[in-house]
Amino acid sequence: MKKIAEFFKALGDETRLKIINMLAEQEMCVCEILDKLDMSQPAVSHHLKILRQAGLVKDSRDGKWIYYSLNGDVFKEVFEGEEVGVVEAYAEPIKRKLNNLQPSPVRTDPSICEKLTMKKAASKK
Repeated sequence: MKKIAEFFKALGDETRLKIINMLAEQEMCVCEILDKLDMSQPAVSHHLKILRQAGLVKDSRDGKWIYYSLNGDVFKEVFEGEEVGVVEAYAEPIKRKLNNLQPSPVRTDPSICEKLTMKKAASKK
């Protein structure tokens, strides 16, 4: 029951829903998420932590970069023991979409993150 509560709590915040929506389009580095949201890096990291703990988001590290993507198995993990047909009804459309996601462009060009960080710093001056 605790896992289900965490799941819905994570979905109960507008910023986290925005992050989920962005990750439904492609895998993203935190610098890309920061660029889309008008928030500080610690605030975005806090939201990503809650999404990870709820099982909605997974991350992978490549050198100093961390990439975030949606966890297509979240429904099976959170609603373990529920009727398979109900879980599949939610999970299958999400899994189909996730199978076609593009990797973050930062994976092939890390300088994108540096440019985004400089752009954000310049806009605060």
